[in-house]
Amino acid sequence: MMLLNFKRTVTCVAVTLLVLAFTSVGLSQEPQIENVTTVSDATVPEKDPKPALVAINVEPMQVDPVVSRDAVTSKFETESIVSKKSVDRLNEPSLLKKQDSSDDSGWHFAVAPYLFAAGISGTVGARGRTLDLDANFDNVAANLDLGLMGAFEVRKGRFVSLNDMIWVKLSSEKDTPGPLYSTAKLGVNLFIFDPEVGYRFINSRKGSVDVLAGVRVWSVETNLNVTTGALPGFDVSQRKTWAAPVVGVRGVANITQKFFLAGKFDIGGAGIGADLTTQLYGAAGYSFTKHFALLGGYRWLQVDYDDDEGFLFDTQMNGIMIGAKFSW
Repeated sequence: MMLLNFKRTVTCVAVTLLVLAFTSVGLSQEPQIENVTTVSDATVPEKDPKPALVAINVEPMQVDPVVSRDAVTSKFETESIVSKKSVDRLNEPSLLKKQDSSDDSGWHFAVAPYLFAAGISGTVGARGRTLDLDANFDNVAANLDLGLMGAFEVRKGRFVSLNDMIWVKLSSEKDTPGPLYSTAKLGVNLFIFDPEVGYRFINSRKGSVDVLAGVRVWSVETNLNVTTGALPGFDVSQRKTWAAPVVGVRGVANITQKFFLAGKFDIGGAGIGADLTTQLYGAAGYSFTKHFALLGGYRWLQVDYDDDEGFLFDTQMNGIMIGAKFSW
């Protein structure tokens, strides 16, 4: 009986040990199965929708970070090079000269033929004989026998050279000059050459101002023919040439891009060459092109000269002046 009970006890213990053994094995295998499942779920895209969404959003754009960065860098480098070339182009001396006319150091030339329809009045004399001259502006066509006028200008930077030339032949006749003589005829052959040099103190788009100095050369021939009246008549002629220093100022004001005003004043002599010589000129002009303009204005020119040989030329010329200017 005791042996039977011992066998039952051993059997129960053995069964209990087997149950504990299987239970232990089952508990040790469950974590492994969960780990395998977790790894499988993480590595297989089909079971996780989020990576698929990322793949769908990214794949159509086909963005390569390295290529995009290089492309952006290349774009900025190209824009920098273009900007630098533009700045260098703007800083070129030729463009700066065009933008600032005051720094223009090139050569400029201008030719201006004109007509000085002037009357002449005053007192002229030859070899001690004198006559009053009054060829009014109203009678210019009748008194002017020949006329040739023109100006030539050269400028380099701010340095200016002007050359003005007048050559006219005038004649006047009076039937009753006075009780002493019956008739009187007066002829004047006049040549004036006026070279000047100067400096342009103001040079801008609004205009310019030049200060000038030079010499005015006069060459005058007078012919006096007087018929007998109460006194016997005479026929004398004489030529004289002299030069008088002059100083003056000339200016141009650009009212618009086409319309401009011009003026000039000078004075000289002071006993050197002539007792006095003065000139005043004002005109308005219109520029049809960069190289061609028309001008019209008024000019007054005066001189007072005499010498010990009986030559006298104390006159003033005034009248309308019209002309054209060709520049390049």
